[in-house]
Amino acid sequence: MFKSYCFHASKTGPHILILGAVHGNETAGTFAQQEIIHQIETGALSLKSGSVTFIPIVNERAQRQDTRFVDENLNRIIKYHKTPLTNEQKIANLLIKEIDKADVLLDLHSTHCEKDEAFAFIDYPDEKNLSFLKIIPVQTALAGWPLIYQNNSEIENFCTEEYAHQKNISALTVECGYHKDKKAIEIAKQSILNTLIYYGILDDVSPTPITKKIISLNSFIIKEKNGYLANNFKHLDDIKKGDVLAVYETGEQLYAPVDGFIIMPNHKANINEEWYYIGTKNL
Repeated sequence: MFKSYCFHASKTGPHILILGAVHGNETAGTFAQQEIIHQIETGALSLKSGSVTFIPIVNERAQRQDTRFVDENLNRIIKYHKTPLTNEQKIANLLIKEIDKADVLLDLHSTHCEKDEAFAFIDYPDEKNLSFLKIIPVQTALAGWPLIYQNNSEIENFCTEEYAHQKNISALTVECGYHKDKKAIEIAKQSILNTLIYYGILDDVSPTPITKKIISLNSFIIKEKNGYLANNFKHLDDIKKGDVLAVYETGEQLYAPVDGFIIMPNHKANINEEWYYIGTKNL
């Protein structure tokens, strides 16, 4: 259900897995991978050690339809499904086999809103992942994703990072910026190259570490009925406790519970989808 491209060096080393378009309409990682695959195939890039597997389009049906997913959000169901019924459950069963073979996972996404700042998720900030994070070319990272989902019965949290963590595999997710911004492709490309250099797959000058601002996720809101966000919010906009963040057509208003940041506001969210997240303290 997806096509992978595997390259091996003659010298042993770690195996890196690069994912794109886990959400079909998030194409920055797709275009970046296709460019790097071409460079490897033509000899413009050569592997020094180890191996790398690229999957430029994980959810091919969703990408053909230019939509986030076909039946359900793939990045909430990355686990084994005994009787897979949906497009995404079938993909998940194949994808976990690829993750099982990896030592390192880099999952490339993009965001809904123009001018969104690129950032990374670090779900499990252990020493290995924090070191990995430093060479990703973004200024901000979000931590605490598993915590805000663990006590929620509405949405499961079986994402790529969670599955990798269960298998003791280093993993990061990079949100490369707005879907249609060419800069997002460049950030995805540099994230891939920095990862391959950092783990010794490519022989090049080590990327310069970037100190990140790490924001802790506090909570999220599911859009329960028709409504709209109360402002033209962008990712990481400052908010104050008591600010009106969203309004339902019934007139009901949703308020900021704390001082902090609005995270990944989705102005086009459907009912029963995540509408926005709240971020608080810097770690």
